[in-house]
Amino acid sequence: MAINLAKITTTYGLELLICVKQNHDSLLCQRLQALTKTDKDYWSFRGNCRREYSHGMFQYPAMMVPQVAQAILQQIYVVHPELEWVGDPFSGSGTIMTESMMNGLAFSGTDINPLAVLICRVKSGPYFTKALKEKIENLKACIVSDRKWTVETSFPNIEKWFNKDIQIALSKIQRGIRKEKAAWARSFFWIALAETVRASSNSRTSTYKLHIRPQKEIEGRISDPIKVFKNTLDRNFKHYQEQAKRLSNAGYLQRGRYQREVSVSLADIRDFNQRKKVDTIITSPPYGDNATTVPYGQYSYLPLQWVDLEDIDPNIDKDCLISTHELDSRSLGGRKRLIKSEADQITQRSSALAKYMKSLNGQPRDRAIRVIAFFRDIDASLGPILKGLNRGGLMVWVLGNRKVGGKRVPFDLILSDLLQEHNAKLLCKLTRSISSKRMALKNNIADTMSKETILVMRKAI
Repeated sequence: MAINLAKITTTYGLELLICVKQNHDSLLCQRLQALTKTDKDYWSFRGNCRREYSHGMFQYPAMMVPQVAQAILQQIYVVHPELEWVGDPFSGSGTIMTESMMNGLAFSGTDINPLAVLICRVKSGPYFTKALKEKIENLKACIVSDRKWTVETSFPNIEKWFNKDIQIALSKIQRGIRKEKAAWARSFFWIALAETVRASSNSRTSTYKLHIRPQKEIEGRISDPIKVFKNTLDRNFKHYQEQAKRLSNAGYLQRGRYQREVSVSLADIRDFNQRKKVDTIITSPPYGDNATTVPYGQYSYLPLQWVDLEDIDPNIDKDCLISTHELDSRSLGGRKRLIKSEADQITQRSSALAKYMKSLNGQPRDRAIRVIAFFRDIDASLGPILKGLNRGGLMVWVLGNRKVGGKRVPFDLILSDLLQEHNAKLLCKLTRSISSKRMALKNNIADTMSKETILVMRKAI
């Protein structure tokens, strides 16, 4: 059987051999597609999408279903048992990272959102369960004994988003966390506080955007942030214990630490130079700019106001929270200023995008700008992403085709075009019904997605 061997020189100067057999592409596609032969709705995991282990630690927007990542990894590993490193350039709350750890693999990821990076780092360990249990009880006692009425956090419009009694309670929690000396334990506590902030604020929890509740609802609302925080701590500790036990039983932990390298960088993938190449990428990028999909930055704005940002990254740019929209403006499609050459260049690289843009003729100009700005930024991310992937490496993209101006944007076709411009090869497409994403069936922009496409591609050798 013919075998192609691609020599890869890593940043460490070591040469690796990536083995791609002649039948690997067809074998992988056959295995993935075979899963739908007995159950055509297999990929929806309807009724079987529980968030166990550390997957259940935080309710982050539009999280990938863990079982999807698990099934994909399992099939890739059968075809490529030499797989060691998995990457996710849009890590979010760490679904791919966690599933990679469950399989004893190394992981490298990035995200532009500090809250996402914080969640990922907590989920990656260390897993000192006995010590953490004691620290949780000490923290609870510290909060209860706090008699101060001072508010520790200040930012524009704090009075709008938090009633005074809520500010005082959140400050007690914040002071208690700051007394903890171990950075890994503080991080665990911060994500519990972040979720408590979200639940205790005057923003509606029915949407990921920052929308103030009606005044009557605010006035009649009874909230106990300290009780919510304690319950969240207990829930997260249970998931933490489950994860530790699972990893330990598989032999992947030694003295509470995961035995493979795991790194998640706070970075914009468009400007990121990955120090270690990965063997496969599994990712689910944003499906569009924040105006038409999920505003991750708005969702994270209030929680991050109560978290010590230096505990996430000592070099963090604190201006990322200068406004409620700043994080989203830095994300894909966030910069709407376009020059004609940018629009021309990106449409020349994708016939599917060029065709779609023609369909928007006659519609308000801002719709076309949103689409072009997003795909300009997606295209800018592909170079760094592919640079960090070994030759012959696999890519699995889980995508949704949103609507703009009532017309479905063919994200799967456009991304396939752009990747093929980078000499990547399309292997197969799978379709999954969305049955469990925490996303309304309709929002104020358009119908949201009911299906996703799983795009499987291979980087050129």
